[in-house]
Amino acid sequence: MSAPSPAGPATHYELFAGLRDAGVTYLATGAVALVLHGVPRLTGDVDLAVAPDATNLARLERLLAAWGYGEAALEAGADGVPIRRFRHPASALAEIDAVLPSATAFEDLRVRAAGAHLVDLEIPLVGADDLLALCEARGTETGIADAAGLRLLAALRAGGDAVGDETRSEQVRKFSRWSAAARLDWLLAAARLAKGLSPEARPLTRGLKRRHWYPNR
Repeated sequence: MSAPSPAGPATHYELFAGLRDAGVTYLATGAVALVLHGVPRLTGDVDLAVAPDATNLARLERLLAAWGYGEAALEAGADGVPIRRFRHPASALAEIDAVLPSATAFEDLRVRAAGAHLVDLEIPLVGADDLLALCEARGTETGIADAAGLRLLAALRAGGDAVGDETRSEQVRKFSRWSAAARLDWLLAAARLAKGLSPEARPLTRGLKRRHWYPNR
């Protein structure tokens, strides 16, 4: 793959392939992880749990700077974990939040991590049980709804009866059968529309063939 453009990543595929090629150790979390697990959730943000060692953070900083992201102030999440927020003025993927758990906490998440296959890469993501716990810990209306979606997905996959709102159950049932590429295409289209862009990004997520880009690590 060629060097990152300061216009930012055009697709989630480009983002995650860039993280892979730059050697960044991370797990997708937040709404993108919900989508990759199979729960529909609209967002323009990308949340990453990032291994907090200095070398890994330097790789992430170089990549995001090359893409044209600037860093906002360091903040503390609802659970007190530091979050470094990176913003892009033009990209549809305008907000990337790097969540920085302790080294021990990150390794615990990594041991229980899941993965989603997209074209020629595997996207590591926070496991469903850990994601559920994180959603509940937020204590917000959105967090409670996200946790309910994960419980519903688990019940459907276990062959149990759907509970709660029938429309939501059917949404989760259908969405969870989509491929990871289709889920991310849906998410990207919504993010682009929210930015006033056409819903279709080029190059498309599916079918991409990329050369690896290896920056100084």
